[in-house]
Amino acid sequence: MSNYVMVYDADCGPCRRFKDFVDFLDIHNQIDFVPLTQAEDLGLLNTIPQYLRYKSFHLISPAGDIQSGPEAIPSLINLFPLGHQVSKLIVIAPGGKRMMTSIYSTFSRFHDASSCNLHSEKAN
Repeated sequence: MSNYVMVYDADCGPCRRFKDFVDFLDIHNQIDFVPLTQAEDLGLLNTIPQYLRYKSFHLISPAGDIQSGPEAIPSLINLFPLGHQVSKLIVIAPGGKRMMTSIYSTFSRFHDASSCNLHSEKAN
């Protein structure tokens, strides 16, 4: 794998909009996008417990490392123009990671309220 892979829920409107936003910012085409169902079929998420797979997006590095949800945000931002500085600021600023988790949690409520919540219930 030469690019990062962002795994997202293609059946969820907010998740698709998030994917489209990331795709827009990925001007160097470093990220490939794979729907969750396809990622499961390909075995890309085998190390992620089934019940967590539809709870957030997942970022898979070219080395195969997987980060999910708010944990993946600094790595994702790092791939964008000027993202390295922004990502570094999030990581080193007091409360930066906590703030990112809070922002992500707020947006993930849209995920939980939409059709993708049905996948989460099926996975439990």
